Amino acid sequence: MTTIDQHFLTETDPVDLIAQPPDPKVLHTDHLADDLFRRWLPWRWHYGTLWVATCVPVTRELRAEVTARLGHDRVNFRYTSAEDLAEVAQSLLPKELAHEAAERFALDNPDFSAKAGLTWWQGLLPAAAVLTSALGLVLDWRLTIVVLVTLANVIFLANVGFKVLAAGFRPLRSTRERKFRAAEQRRLRTERDETEQASLRRALDDRPSGPAATAPDGDLETDFPMYTILVPVYQEANVIGQILHNFEQLDYPTDRLEVLVLLEADDAETIAAARATNPPAHIKLMIVPEGEPRTKPRACNYGLLFATGKYVVIFDAEDRPDPDQLKRVLVSFRHDAEVQARRSADRPLACVQASLNYYNADYNVLTRMFAIEYAQWFDSMLPGMDSANTPIPLGGTSNHFLRSALVEVGGWDPYNVTEDADLGMRLAASGYRVDVVKSTTWEEATAKIGPWIRQRTRWIKGYILTAAVNLRHPVRWVRRNGPRASITMFGLILGTPLSFMLYPLALGFTVTAWLVGPLVQIWLPTWLLIFGLVNMIVMNLLMVISSGLAAWQRYSWRIAAFAVFLPIYWLLHAIAAWRAAFQLAYDPFGWEKTPHGLTEEYDDGTLDTHGLPHSAST
Repeated sequence: MTTIDQHFLTETDPVDLIAQPPDPKVLHTDHLADDLFRRWLPWRWHYGTLWVATCVPVTRELRAEVTARLGHDRVNFRYTSAEDLAEVAQSLLPKELAHEAAERFALDNPDFSAKAGLTWWQGLLPAAAVLTSALGLVLDWRLTIVVLVTLANVIFLANVGFKVLAAGFRPLRSTRERKFRAAEQRRLRTERDETEQASLRRALDDRPSGPAATAPDGDLETDFPMYTILVPVYQEANVIGQILHNFEQLDYPTDRLEVLVLLEADDAETIAAARATNPPAHIKLMIVPEGEPRTKPRACNYGLLFATGKYVVIFDAEDRPDPDQLKRVLVSFRHDAEVQARRSADRPLACVQASLNYYNADYNVLTRMFAIEYAQWFDSMLPGMDSANTPIPLGGTSNHFLRSALVEVGGWDPYNVTEDADLGMRLAASGYRVDVVKSTTWEEATAKIGPWIRQRTRWIKGYILTAAVNLRHPVRWVRRNGPRASITMFGLILGTPLSFMLYPLALGFTVTAWLVGPLVQIWLPTWLLIFGLVNMIVMNLLMVISSGLAAWQRYSWRIAAFAVFLPIYWLLHAIAAWRAAFQLAYDPFGWEKTPHGLTEEYDDGTLDTHGLPHSAST
């Protein structure tokens, strides 16, 4: 049917939205995201009936929802494909979609959005701290130094203590993993036995054999649900071919896989390079309309509008996930579903975080330090936090979401440049749980100090914003989220930037006092000198040991040995932390992009790469 100038239409007839696009007059742009999330759009009026195009089965619930949403009793449906629905929406509503991706979260969740920035009292805190310190140095410099140095040491103690203690819970995770694997093996044996018994019953059945009498080997929708991969890409023309190749290596049925490569509209070079690769059908190039803020979470929100998968995962441009990562994550979600069926009081699983590590770890000293830090974070601290049942700040990539839960909490905050940590805390506040999976995504570690400083500035700035947003009403937040979330918030999210900013003061005071003390009398309390020395030695040593062990297990002693330089490496963090604090005043949403592909051809051959052309090992 090429036109609708007929008096009779049925819901069984499909509609070609490309040939017969929706009438712009019936398109409702209020809460457009909600319509797209539910996979429908108003199509056209036809003899007093409002017809709606949808790519999902028309249930009683959907009919009631659409009727209430559109305010019309006479509503009928026509089926279309998800691809046509997405293409038409992007073609007819680019500005509206850009607005949904950038502003919907702030409109629906103003208390959780970083768009408003700091509250008035949060904005006054830094100025008040500087003025109080300056005034204190004038009135009583000894007391002021005692207070500042004590504060710096206490914050460093709390932050490093949190990271070391969390890593100490890692063995509990190993015990739980063994129990989990044993339960999974029992479930697989049960399913195999049931399959064998069903086959035996069919063989003994005297009914005629044939297609009607033969049970399928498995339900494709159940065994392999639709999975969407979001890949935000910007200024990556030099590596876009490798990016697309990486996702062709995933061990997952391609007809159940949807890879949305999110390209910015003004990035003509990367768009041209991506199109030139002629990607397979399951890899789709999606152009994100121009708009502000120019951030990764805004692009991810845009992709989420069109994601059709039951599960959604984010991968960065340079990522190389383990081929079986998606299947491993499915096991975690299915295990959680079984637990929920038995114990509904448990918090449901909304996200599974994979480990991130570096394939160019031994390129130079900086990449070694970066690799050590990530090994401690993803292989020790996060699994330990999971075992302790504390909220987990997500990494910016390889976090696998239950799409319905992600939509429920509003997606990503486009105005938070560390959207991953923010989302992890928000999921916990919404009653969901984040788990970690024993699977690795390999990335490229930044090999130059300049880009490293800019990247770390963005991360720390986002941590400050996340803390500021959550603690706009600190007493209310603590009461609502409880002690475990408060420990993560104050010990890690807020503690990390504060610890880095004050680390030079604590370290410098201790080193200076014990080097100059024997020569020049220092009129400061002995307890402070001893506390500072013990704190710097013990906590740095514990962090070196914890990080070194994690790096040794992940890589080799050649990487782990460089953990002794962590006290110096943290001085780079201090530079980035102060830079982040200043940026909050004039560019809170600025996204300093990290260049990729700088060490693309590096391979020293000293580590087992398992087929990867780099120094990654599993």
